[in-house]
Amino acid sequence: MFPQAFPPAIRSHIETLITFYTDMAQRTLEAMQSLAELNLQLGRDLLAEAGANHQRLLASKDAAQLGTAVRAQLTSGGNALQNYQRHLAEVLSRTNSTLAQTAATHLPAVNRSANTLTEEFLQEAREQSARATEKMAQYQPASQMRH
Repeated sequence: MFPQAFPPAIRSHIETLITFYTDMAQRTLEAMQSLAELNLQLGRDLLAEAGANHQRLLASKDAAQLGTAVRAQLTSGGNALQNYQRHLAEVLSRTNSTLAQTAATHLPAVNRSANTLTEEFLQEAREQSARATEKMAQYQPASQMRH
């Protein structure tokens, strides 16, 4: 997936992170799709309720029927909004659970690859430090002879 210029530990860590982020993004997109569908359903329900209320207004034959139709129109949207709120809570709860499960699945691998990468960096730093110390030791006696 990556060019050979990257050491294996870096490649592995990057691939692990990409897998984790891709899976989290997929779960987030699924949640967004569920929310969009829910919003569309709310719009449909509100339009249906408004249409039914308008039909009652138009069909009113006397003041009592008209009063009942007006009252229904003023309180319309109650059922649709209650259903929306209930389904919204379900979608958000499911999304929270799915994201937490996805993170719990991937984070141990992310942690392992990060630890491996850290150990590789520390080992490289120790080796470079040892080489630098050896070079300094080579130049130190020569420097003392000049003084």
